[in-house]
Amino acid sequence: MPIESILLFIPTIASVSLTPGLCMTLAFTLGISIGYRRALFMMVGELLGVATVFSLTFWGLGWLLSRDPIYFSLLSLIGGVYLLYLAVNLYREPMKAITAHSDINTSPWLLASLGYITAVMNPKGWAFLMALLPGFVVTEALLFPQWLIMLGVMLSTEFLSLSLYASGGQWLAQRVSGEDARINPNKIAATMLGLAALWVLSGVLNS
Repeated sequence: MPIESILLFIPTIASVSLTPGLCMTLAFTLGISIGYRRALFMMVGELLGVATVFSLTFWGLGWLLSRDPIYFSLLSLIGGVYLLYLAVNLYREPMKAITAHSDINTSPWLLASLGYITAVMNPKGWAFLMALLPGFVVTEALLFPQWLIMLGVMLSTEFLSLSLYASGGQWLAQRVSGEDARINPNKIAATMLGLAALWVLSGVLNS
C-alpha cells in the first residue's frame, strides 16, 4: 500500500470517526451515565464490531450484504426501538441516580454486546466502507498487509474518538450533577440517545 494512500486514509477515517453518530452518541451517553472507565467495555465491543464490518467489506462480502437490504432494515428497526427504550428509561430516572450509576455492577458482557451490535447494525457504516475502500485498496498488491494497516488505522482512530466522547460525557455529568443542580444529566443523556434512536428509525422508514 503506497505511503501516500496511507497518509490520505488516516485523516479520512479520523474525520469520519470524530463526526457525531450512533456509536459516538452511545459513548457520550455512557460517559454521562456510568463513567469513562466502565464505558470501556462498550468500546471493546464497538471496536470488535467495527473490525467485523471492515473485514467483511474488505474481503468482498459487501456485495452479498447489499443484495439483501431487508436484513439491514430489520436490524436497524430492532436496534432503534431498543435505543429508544433505553432513552425512555434513562429519562425517567431521578437525578440522584446519576451518582449511583458508578456503583452499579453493570455487566461488562452486556456493555460489550451493546457496543458490538451498535457498530454492526449501523447501515451507514457499511455503506461508507463499501464506497470508500475501492479508492484505497490496491488490487495489484498483496491484500493482507493492506487489510492489516487499514484495520489498525480504523481501530486506533475509532478508539480515540470514543474516548473523547465518553470522557466528555463524564466531564459533563460531573459538572451538572448534584443535589442543587438545575440540569439533570440523565435527561441530557436520554435526549441524545433518543435522537440517535430516531436517526436509526428514520433510516428504516426511508429505505
